[in-house]
Amino acid sequence: MNKSKIKKVGQDVIKLESMALNKLSRSLGKDFVQAVELIASQNGKIIISGVGKSGNIAGKIAASFTSTGIPAIYLNPVDASHGDMGIVEKNDILIVLSNSGESHELSDLINFSKKKKIKIISITSTSKSLLSKNSDINLILPSHKEADKLQTIPTTSTTMSLALGDALCCSVLSLRKFDKKSFSELHPGGKIGKKLKTLSEIMDTDIPIIHNKSSIIDAVLVMTEKKYGCVVVLDKSNNIKGIITDGDLRRSIEKIDIQEKATNIMKSKPIVVADDLLISSAIVLMNKHSITSLIIGRKNKPIGIVNIKKCLEND
Repeated sequence: MNKSKIKKVGQDVIKLESMALNKLSRSLGKDFVQAVELIASQNGKIIISGVGKSGNIAGKIAASFTSTGIPAIYLNPVDASHGDMGIVEKNDILIVLSNSGESHELSDLINFSKKKKIKIISITSTSKSLLSKNSDINLILPSHKEADKLQTIPTTSTTMSLALGDALCCSVLSLRKFDKKSFSELHPGGKIGKKLKTLSEIMDTDIPIIHNKSSIIDAVLVMTEKKYGCVVVLDKSNNIKGIITDGDLRRSIEKIDIQEKATNIMKSKPIVVADDLLISSAIVLMNKHSITSLIIGRKNKPIGIVNIKKCLEND
């Protein structure tokens, strides 16, 4: 097979699966809504199960739910039949993936769940299967062809099952009070965790501060001591009045008296941000305005400061 034919095979697979996903999107109806509402209202955990390739997809879906604050676990149905059935508890919800809906390995888990009155959501390709008939909610995959030349290997079916699992997870997420801060708390490590860190996690509360009656020499001394290349100027009520940077000093050095009031060279409208600003957003903001430090404030009072070096170390 030449290179162009290899490329053509790959393109055909992706095209076939993308068409199946479009078909799946159009097929979502009241059963999908009921499944989302059931999961969103659950008091227990989500147990997701499947055999073979469906089991691999089930594991990923379970991980997605868990990462968004919904306790979920993948349960291998064979292990369930040999002692792990105790994982299933009252108030849990069972989601079972099976393209045919006839995998005999699932029978013990389904029977046990029904005895315990556990709600079952199925993801399968036929409403007439054993799994469908024993489920409370059926999410039926629309008719499709597997993408391999034999139309046998789980490809299109597993892609649709994964997408449907993502759709469930994201739809449940939209119903819950779960924001970037919540996600960050569950992802303290790795690149995702870093991207979702906020300034509150890295800001310095030892802020270089002077008051509006301070002199320029006072500003120089504080700026040198704190090493942020700036000082924050406060009014008599300790509100943020302005900022003086080392650049302001250099540009004014020839025409100022260091005993003058610092407010003479102060910028009166400094950029002040909230402590829940993402570090990545802070970097963009500093680059946009060509500044190296950000004042972090609350109700116009300074609560912290951060420089671009600290932000880059944590981004």
